[in-house]
Amino acid sequence: MTPQRTTLFAALAAWTLLLGCAIRPEGEKHERDRIALAGQAYEEAVPVPELPEAPGPEDLLRRAFLANAALKARYLEWRAAIEQVPQDASPPNAALTFSYLFDAGMLKSWDRTTLGITNDPMANIPFPSKLSTAGRRALEVARAAGLRFEEAKFLLQKDVLTAWLDLALLSESIRIQDELSSVLRLIEAQTSARVESGSAGQQDFLRARTELDLATNDLLNLRSRVPALVARLNALLDRPPGAPISLPPAIPAPRPLPVEDDDLLRLGAERSPALAALVREIAGSREELHLRKQDWFPDFGLNASNTGDLSRTLGGMLVLPTRVEAIRAGIRQAEAGLGAAEALRIQYANDLAASFVLNLAVLRNDERQAALFDEAIVPRARQTVQILLTAYSAGRAGFTDLLDAERTLLEARLALARVRIEREKALVAIETFAAIDVEAIDPLAGR
Repeated sequence: MTPQRTTLFAALAAWTLLLGCAIRPEGEKHERDRIALAGQAYEEAVPVPELPEAPGPEDLLRRAFLANAALKARYLEWRAAIEQVPQDASPPNAALTFSYLFDAGMLKSWDRTTLGITNDPMANIPFPSKLSTAGRRALEVARAAGLRFEEAKFLLQKDVLTAWLDLALLSESIRIQDELSSVLRLIEAQTSARVESGSAGQQDFLRARTELDLATNDLLNLRSRVPALVARLNALLDRPPGAPISLPPAIPAPRPLPVEDDDLLRLGAERSPALAALVREIAGSREELHLRKQDWFPDFGLNASNTGDLSRTLGGMLVLPTRVEAIRAGIRQAEAGLGAAEALRIQYANDLAASFVLNLAVLRNDERQAALFDEAIVPRARQTVQILLTAYSAGRAGFTDLLDAERTLLEARLALARVRIEREKALVAIETFAAIDVEAIDPLAGR
């Protein structure tokens, strides 16, 4: 091969490689490393753990984080978003051209051959700053997708824990209702004996039987709700709807909150993944505005050709930004998009602060109520029932008084269970929107 041909093919190869290089934004590799770390379980197909016979919240969450399809979809959206970066930051394809002159007298074949290279005829070569800006815009979108994945993990945690807490409340309600039914059976037996001895009227026995039937019906109604709650929890865990889950044996103990309310509000605002995602989306909108302003920069085209040993040409083309109204409209559109993103961030920050205040108020009020019911109302109601039950057995108390006392105790115990569950739900909501696990909070964080 002649030196001229060697030089030609080397130039073609160099130009092709140049056009094939993306202008990578700073931070892309770090984001790819984060994706690889977060998706390790998905990419390596880590086995999904089976639930133990009596699963606790940690067992449920461990399975949910590996098995939940919606969470995996968020991860894949993140992984897909990062691949937009090299697409937006790359120049157009190179096009190789070839032509051969058939009717050229005594010219050699090589001299009849024209080889050329140019950019893709369907796409101009953008100004280099446009490619770098487009790459940064795509990177901000990918970063926002990563934060949405983190947000989805905490939302999934909230859904799983809320479903488990609802199941715990239902389980406690069933236990309380079952105890009431047992007491009413005892009262019915005692009333029947009193009717036979003539110390009570038939109406007391009929009312006792009716109250027992109503209590049994309420118990069956409560048990009928179990399959629906189990199916809801199984859906989050990628299990068949009817797969068994043992009912929680008791209301969970309250988890402590180791920091002051003001410090928790501050930590939440700093750590909220949804708020951070909006900030990244604003950064992407700023890059979009910057990119639209660069539409005033001309694009260009390049071409080079070689005809045998006869001629070599190099040409170029400037694409002038003559679509003035379209460019101005694109800039206005990007400005509006940026304004909308900033407004959404402000509103979400306000809503986030309000949700923290609301959930903290609910949590503290539930703590107050739980202390009142646990330390005063329930013990007093239980003592009243014991006194009246003894008096009724001896014929010194009426059936109505005993029934009212039993009903008061039932309502007090159910109210205590509800406020304890609502307190835990409020804490789960705070953890979700602040991306905080209270067990991992440093008690000195606010000092």
